[in-house]
Amino acid sequence: MSNRSFNNNNDMMKINTEQDEQKHLQEVKTAISDKIKSIRHRLQKSSDEMAEYKEYLRENKDEKAILHQSVSNTAISGEASVALLKQLNRLYHSPYFGRIDFQPITKDNEEIVYIGICNFIDEESKINLMFDWRAPISSMFYDFEKGNALYEAPSGTVAGNINLKRQYKIRNGEMEFMLDTSAHIYDELLQKELSLKADEKMKSIIATIQKDQNAIIRNESSNTLIIQGVAGSGKTSIALHRVAFMLYRFRETITSANILILSPNKVFSDYISNVLPELGEENIPEKTIVELINDFLEYQYVVQSLFAQVSFLLNTENKSFAERVNFKSSEAFVKKLDEYIAYLNSNYFTAKDIKIGKYIIPQEIVDKEYKSLFRLSLLKRIKELENRLTQHLFYKHRYEVSSKDKAELKKAINNMSGTKNIKILYKNFYVWLDRKDLLKPINNKDIEYLDAFGLAYLKINIDSYNADRQVKHLVIDEMQDYAPIQFAVIKKLFNCKITLLGDINQSLNPQSQTNLQSLQKSFPQSQLMTLNKSYRSTFEIINFTQRIAFNEDIIPIERHGKSPIVYNEKDIASEKEQIIALATQFLKDKTFHSLAIICKTEKEAEDVKCTLDDKQINAQYLSSESTRFTDGVIVTSAQLAKGLEFDVVIVPFVNNANYKNDIDRSMLYIACTRAMQELILTHSNEVSDFIKETAKE
Repeated sequence: MSNRSFNNNNDMMKINTEQDEQKHLQEVKTAISDKIKSIRHRLQKSSDEMAEYKEYLRENKDEKAILHQSVSNTAISGEASVALLKQLNRLYHSPYFGRIDFQPITKDNEEIVYIGICNFIDEESKINLMFDWRAPISSMFYDFEKGNALYEAPSGTVAGNINLKRQYKIRNGEMEFMLDTSAHIYDELLQKELSLKADEKMKSIIATIQKDQNAIIRNESSNTLIIQGVAGSGKTSIALHRVAFMLYRFRETITSANILILSPNKVFSDYISNVLPELGEENIPEKTIVELINDFLEYQYVVQSLFAQVSFLLNTENKSFAERVNFKSSEAFVKKLDEYIAYLNSNYFTAKDIKIGKYIIPQEIVDKEYKSLFRLSLLKRIKELENRLTQHLFYKHRYEVSSKDKAELKKAINNMSGTKNIKILYKNFYVWLDRKDLLKPINNKDIEYLDAFGLAYLKINIDSYNADRQVKHLVIDEMQDYAPIQFAVIKKLFNCKITLLGDINQSLNPQSQTNLQSLQKSFPQSQLMTLNKSYRSTFEIINFTQRIAFNEDIIPIERHGKSPIVYNEKDIASEKEQIIALATQFLKDKTFHSLAIICKTEKEAEDVKCTLDDKQINAQYLSSESTRFTDGVIVTSAQLAKGLEFDVVIVPFVNNANYKNDIDRSMLYIACTRAMQELILTHSNEVSDFIKETAKE
């Protein structure tokens, strides 16, 4: 048995000096190590028992059913122990990051609260050595400085005083520093974390969560929460920490399988895949919106992606395509579909007399029965009408309907109805609208991006569909890239709590009419919370991007670095030479982890990648088919870079011909706001008007 000093809370109150803290850390690590040894012993014992069971079953096959449950229980227990072992190993290397000494007004003794990734109770003393960052008492670490403080416990509000607030940096089991924090020191600590080089995976931020972020993470009251966050505000990370909080807070009723993230693409899904495991939770299911709609439409169509839609808008000036996208991105699209559905409900079916055998069902009865089913969807109403009329024949005439009669009855009802083919009904919508030009013919099963959602919305409303009950919370990232029709479909497919997040200023769709007002209209009972402080980029980079697309709400953090540089080259060949030189220098210096060359279009990115290949510069190309990215030199387009961050960003070909309209401005803003430490732009010919005033050449 270990000889540890924390026999009660009074012993922990003596931990004040750095020497005391170092000793306490070693004792905590010993307690964790003892727990790890205990679990490993238990796992070995379970493994031995499993081997004995299997040997016994080979010799006593008739008892297989009896022992099956014991074997299953042992296996389940073993899986839980392995998961706990992984968590404890992570905890051993960094047990906690914060401490508060809290004096409740209702108690005599001060409570010493160490805060880490999860709860940990010492088996010898039964003292809670660490509190989970999601525990109610831990919220004070994020919400208060020294002085008056309170938190919401299950039993009610607990008020008191924080006498000490301390921050630690523990890495690989060693304490690098400890600080008694004030707001000023905490900001310095945050800036130190932000100045670190970019990683190829998003990290957890539990040690530096800010008060406004904490309010979003712990929000329990909103059925629908809208998070509007400026570029670099950490909104996606906060949403993932919110998921982790929910899994902790509602662990009796919700598991990782009950949460779904709608993610913009597979690269982004991979980028965020480390956050929840770092927080001790399983990763949750993720889909792109196209995967979701394909699942619903049972892969009957080849649905255009948002990437393909944006690429087409960027590369061509097809006015008819832009007009189609504009209409289907509007609230009017949903409104007109609703009117069309109401029209179908009134005009889809025309009642007539039906003769079955020697009996006639009068038109009035057929019409009455049909109208009595108004609560059912249109196609289900037609199906149920067969049953109602069959019952009518029996109760009115005591006539037993034969299989042949049923076939005749079904045929008669179908002759009174419109087509059941959803694709034809959707095509007829544009005829009814007298705007056939707004639908590109659905040939070879190809269907434009937003038409897939119009088709799905029609199908849901005129056919029967039950909302997915498995999903209890839906997270929608990049909300600004969703059209009202998509939100309308999502609300039909899911009957659950929703967290939406994004930045209205970073829309990929120039025709988009989605703004905060329209979002709140789509979700009437929603609560809007904002994140206006930008943590990703230096003050100088944020200042530069503000002139591309001004946002009066953005608050840059006071982290300074190099001013963005704009290289004016004589021609495109010279631009490429400059890019080669910059990439070569980056690889030689090894000052940073990542350099991204972010182009307006995928075609431009392919061209740059070929240029680098010709010079044998190792670069990864991120395309719409990519699933992950690594450190080093990355070449991609603005729309695929959205949500990602890189130490250094180069944006090439920033001339007036290439960046001239609203969608170009949006792409330029997205590209530039990916930079954490340094931003470089290149151009030949006249520089784009969007950066003309900002250019420092």
